[in-house]
Amino acid sequence: MHFTYTKSILALSLLAATSIAQAATETSEYFTDVAGSASTDGFNQLIASRLGSGATGIAAVTTGVASNAPAGDAVLTRTSGTAYPAGFGLYEWQGPYSTFTISDETLISDLGSIVFQSHVNPGGNYELGGAGGIDAAISEVFLSFNGGNQLLAATSFSLTNAIDNPGSPFYNPDSPILEAAIGYFTWDLSGISDPITSYSISFGTHAHSSIIAFQVDQIAAAVPEPSAYALMLGGLALVGFAARRKKA
Repeated sequence: MHFTYTKSILALSLLAATSIAQAATETSEYFTDVAGSASTDGFNQLIASRLGSGATGIAAVTTGVASNAPAGDAVLTRTSGTAYPAGFGLYEWQGPYSTFTISDETLISDLGSIVFQSHVNPGGNYELGGAGGIDAAISEVFLSFNGGNQLLAATSFSLTNAIDNPGSPFYNPDSPILEAAIGYFTWDLSGISDPITSYSISFGTHAHSSIIAFQVDQIAAAVPEPSAYALMLGGLALVGFAARRKKA
C-alpha cells in the first residue's frame, strides 16, 4: 500500500494540540466544529463493549456500523484487513493495514464540499511491527460519488499531532505529542456539474494502530451575495454595450 501523505508533507501541517482541543465536537475532543456544516455524521466508541467482541464485533464492522455521534445514516465498513473492536477502538493487530469506507446516500441538495476528520492512535509498538508516529495513522484517502470509482484526492488536507489524554493506554508522559494523529480532509465539489446523490470515502489504517473516531460534514455551496449579482449584471451590460458599439 502506498503512503499518499509523506512525513515531509505532514511536518508542514503540524498544529498546536491546544488549538485543536478548543474546537472540540461531540465525536472527538480533537475534531473541529466545521463552519457552515449542514449535515454531520460521526463515529466513535468503536469498541467491543458497544459493537461486540470476537466474531460478533468483526461481523459488526464488516457489515457496517451506523453513525452514532451524532446519530445519522452514514455507514462505516471494513472492506479488508483484520481491524476489530477492542477495548479502546478498532485495533489493527496483524496488518500491514486494513481498509475502510464511509458511505452515505442522504446528501443535502446544494452540496458544495465535504470535510472528513479522523482520529487514529498510530501503531507505536515497534517490537510488534508498528510503524509508530504520525505517518502510521491513515493513508490512501479518496472520495468517490454516485456509486462511481472516481477516487478523488482531497482538495486540501492536514495530519496533525495531538496530545492524548492520560486515560489512554497509549499515553506516554515522556513523549505525549506522538499519541494521536488527527486528519482533516476537504473536497471542493463545486466544479462537478452533475447532482451528487451519494458519496464514499475510502482509506487505510496501519498495523497496531487504534481507530478512535471519524466525522464527515456536508457544506452547502456558497450563494453569491446580492452585490455579486449586481456586479455580474453590470458586467453583462458592459459586454452588451461594447458589442453594440462594435456592430455600429
